[in-house]
Amino acid sequence: MVTVKWLEDKSFLAKNGKSKQLEDSFSFLQGMNFPIYCFGIQSLEEDTSFEGISCIIEEEQSILDAVLLSQWEDRMLKDCFKYDVTTSEIKVVTGKMKFLCQLNEGQITDHLLKSEGNTLLELDPFVFDCVKHQEELLFCLANSKKAKSELIPSASVPDSAVLVIINVTPIEYGHVYLVPCASNRLYRFLDARSTEIITRLAAEINNQSFRIFYNCYIPNCSGVYFEACYFPHPLPVEFRPADHTKSQNTGCSYF
Repeated sequence: MVTVKWLEDKSFLAKNGKSKQLEDSFSFLQGMNFPIYCFGIQSLEEDTSFEGISCIIEEEQSILDAVLLSQWEDRMLKDCFKYDVTTSEIKVVTGKMKFLCQLNEGQITDHLLKSEGNTLLELDPFVFDCVKHQEELLFCLANSKKAKSELIPSASVPDSAVLVIINVTPIEYGHVYLVPCASNRLYRFLDARSTEIITRLAAEINNQSFRIFYNCYIPNCSGVYFEACYFPHPLPVEFRPADHTKSQNTGCSYF
């Protein structure tokens, strides 16, 4: 017989639905300066470089691509990661689909340590717990009123920014979290502003190996966030046919 026991969720009983942990989740941003990459006011619809889904082939590396990779490699030199993902062996799984398998003992060991024992941990659904130290934040993305995009070497985190945070247990080179936040708080819902910033990130990095994923589910976090990393070859899903549709209400295009 299966016995069901109700667990009281204290986070939802807090006044006005707020959690003190939420207030402290990005407390290290207060009074600290970080590199800020500001996108220009040129909209995506006005920029002809966004026609189609492929990257523009350029001889020189984009500034944003160089910033992301240099900051990520700097954290690798500082031993901010739990292992060196570049040494992880990758094998092709025998079969029709030719799936790739990464033999990464470091990542599974880390997850086993977190769930060690038979203790049921109390999880706060309002807290993004994938950042533990200040050094894990590489830089921030934000919109600006200037015509062209620019990199500000050091400034306080602006409101409605997207935080670029390393994944200390990466699955591939350059693996980062892209976390929208406003007033040092997590976004609970995906909005047009953060979606535009994420889209412009992919466009201005302009690297055919760069991939962005929307993470719609994680057990211990209800905040909206994306993940991104570099893959040397196209993913199998990219070879599937895609249909184009346009919303009559919002005018947005979807593939």
